Amino acid sequence: MIKYPTSFRKEQLLFYLLLYSLLHSYRSVAQSNSPDLLRQFYKTISFGEKIDFGNIDESVTWTVSNSQNNIYATLRGKEINNYTFEQTGDYDINFQENKKHDESCHHPSFQERFKVKVTPVKMSFNFSKINFSEKILRGRNYSDLIISVPVKISSKDNSIKLIPSPELTIAGLGVSLTAEPLDKQIVMGSETQILKYRVSGVVNQETYLMFDFYDFNNQVQTYNLPQLIK
Repeated sequence: MIKYPTSFRKEQLLFYLLLYSLLHSYRSVAQSNSPDLLRQFYKTISFGEKIDFGNIDESVTWTVSNSQNNIYATLRGKEINNYTFEQTGDYDINFQENKKHDESCHHPSFQERFKVKVTPVKMSFNFSKINFSEKILRGRNYSDLIISVPVKISSKDNSIKLIPSPELTIAGLGVSLTAEPLDKQIVMGSETQILKYRVSGVVNQETYLMFDFYDFNNQVQTYNLPQLIK
């Protein structure tokens, strides 16, 4: 049997983890951009947030409206990237590109009309203080490993009192780990709370682990464990 240097094996593991991460991201985007969802919302965000639409030509005109809150704004070009969606509800976005292009190679960057949903809950995980009740080792079968992570939660005008606990998925090469929140729901009270997850399963080979926490808007906030599991 050929024995490769340790550095080679680590580089190989990193390559496969990066490949897995790219495939994972592609799958998430493909799922979130299914035809039904695209017809409904371009993006779902929390109140007080912005959306980066990228590098927009100054010839573009935007209108942003929310009939529920009597909001109407007209923006030019990249101004849309600095627009803050302060109020909750469904926003209608109109995109108009006034610049002429070659017919053979150009199509508009966005649909002419689309929607953005703004929700009343904002969540932010503090991964600098994440804690594991046990060290994760290769080949060990876990049934009661507890992951604790602080999360800052705010509700627009304290309008939400109870929310479901975010889901957590764990990925890596040869990984068969599942996570279940200890509390199914979060009672809104203090701004920062400690969420706990019970993890079961096994890591079958040397790998790095990626922990995907899904927030209130079903958007992923990822923690990458820096240690190689071996």
